[in-house]
Amino acid sequence: MFRLTLPPATGVCVDNAVVLTQHKQQLGKQLRNVRVLVVDDDEAVRIGTLHLLRDWGCVGEAAESIEEALVLAGQHAPDVVISDYRLRDQRTGLEVIAALRGVLGQSLPALLITGDTAPDRLREALSSSIPLLHKPVSADQLYRGLVAILSK
Repeated sequence: MFRLTLPPATGVCVDNAVVLTQHKQQLGKQLRNVRVLVVDDDEAVRIGTLHLLRDWGCVGEAAESIEEALVLAGQHAPDVVISDYRLRDQRTGLEVIAALRGVLGQSLPALLITGDTAPDRLREALSSSIPLLHKPVSADQLYRGLVAILSK
């Protein structure tokens, strides 16, 4: 048995969801009609990310592989790419972003997302200078990451 004693709260309790909603309303214009290409080999992640992006006013497309990403980018050039770091067949998000930048230009903004904890892979991802988000990625983290790279 144990006891925990806390002093009474003196500040105002603020709901993070309310703050995030207000923040998104202020910055939402930055994401409205932004064309985002999501690359992930997990269908559920692709679908969920697209729904979230569309809620923010983005125009989203999703690919499962480098080849599919190149086809989609050839049809509609994305303004930004969000890619999972580790893909099927020993491919990486770094390869996806490099291939897309080879076609669309080196200034194409990109975000990497990883759940990988292997030190070598993390070093490789971090050395790329592409912003890296660690899974599980919250909606707030993704939103802030997109706004940050699009503001540059």
